[in-house]
Amino acid sequence: MKSSLSLRLLLAAAITTALALVATAFVLNFLFRMYFEERVQDELETYLLLLSGNVGVNAAGEIEIAPLSDPRFDQALSGYYWQIQIDEAPPVLSPSFWAAPLAIKRPDMAGQIVFSNLEMETGEAVAVASWIVTTGAGDARREVYLAVAIDRADLDASVAGFFSYSVLALTILGAFLLVATWVQVKLGLKPLEMVRSELSRIRDSSTDRLSEDYPTEILPLANEVNQLLDTNAQTLGRVRSGAANLAHGLKTPLTIMQGVERKMRRGGQGVLASELSTEIANIEYIVERELARSRDSHQIRRHCKLAPIAVRLQAALSRQPGAEHIAWVVDIPETLRAPFDEFDLTELLGNLIDNAMKWTQGRITLRAGHDGDLAFLTVEDDGPGIPGAARDAVLERGSRLDKEKPGTGLGLSIAHDMAVTHDCSLSLGRAPLGGLLVRLTWSRLKE
Repeated sequence: MKSSLSLRLLLAAAITTALALVATAFVLNFLFRMYFEERVQDELETYLLLLSGNVGVNAAGEIEIAPLSDPRFDQALSGYYWQIQIDEAPPVLSPSFWAAPLAIKRPDMAGQIVFSNLEMETGEAVAVASWIVTTGAGDARREVYLAVAIDRADLDASVAGFFSYSVLALTILGAFLLVATWVQVKLGLKPLEMVRSELSRIRDSSTDRLSEDYPTEILPLANEVNQLLDTNAQTLGRVRSGAANLAHGLKTPLTIMQGVERKMRRGGQGVLASELSTEIANIEYIVERELARSRDSHQIRRHCKLAPIAVRLQAALSRQPGAEHIAWVVDIPETLRAPFDEFDLTELLGNLIDNAMKWTQGRITLRAGHDGDLAFLTVEDDGPGIPGAARDAVLERGSRLDKEKPGTGLGLSIAHDMAVTHDCSLSLGRAPLGGLLVRLTWSRLKE
């Protein structure tokens, strides 16, 4: 199943961030509660020691209690309470009590402060510190059990409030971290997007290598891609060289076979000559088509300027024997680009011009330009042209309207196949000069 790398990274970051923040919330709440518990215990211990210092037993065995400095122990339901019990006598309660005495389990040994939490009959949760001290000596010795209690409502409310605020703060922090993670992922994956963009540019332009402006983690990938592109270019060069060698190697045998075919036809062996001609045409088509395919560099889309190649071809072909009478018109913008490399465009345009030279009476026009979002190239001649019913047929392999004309009938077919391979359209029509008009169109490129 395909998925977005950035989405997976964001998903992983969101899960880990959420888990971390939830754990942080509980840890902070636990630490905050422990801190307040310790503060309450310190406060209880302080009050217990003060109470112990203010309690005494007189000679009659009666408890004498000096008032504590905190007035809350004297206010009813203030949340601050103390309780004193001598031996098994009923406990003495602070004025703040408004309920039954606290049912507290006595410590196992004297002098040890015990902290506990319990609920009063009123439903009020309190934190309690208690211990046993002894006073007097001999028969006057008394065991005094003292306890101090504080209402836990404020403590629990503080902890709950802290938890709520911490959850809110961590939620905001989590949202910020997710946004930061999204930015980080986008910045982190930007070099990969740059690789994709440069590969697209390599396919659609004359650039044939990735740049080296990448982070150290991505640079090895760019180098590997460049090596692959270099290998592809070298392989393409070897194929082109082999194609040229093959073309030269087969040219002479095919020429000889064509001569034999003409001799047989003149000698009255028309049937055998026709069969031989058919096989020669098949061989020529297969060879020319495969050579064109091997030369065609559509593996990497490249662009080149059209005007220099057209001018160069016109100058070279106009010097051929028998072409001195041709008047040429070349009207091509200097900046117009075609979706071929120079080698492929030379192959395609050469076939079109060669076909025009075979049929022209003396005028050939090469024209190019823009038509809305499309660019076009036309090759026109003043020859006899091609009837509308036969225009589709001449784009088929080996089709020739006049077998007396030199050639194999493959030029227009190969040009048509190359145009289709490069996402272009090739059509035939009637030229203003009266002959054939070949029109090549493609999506307009940036100049």
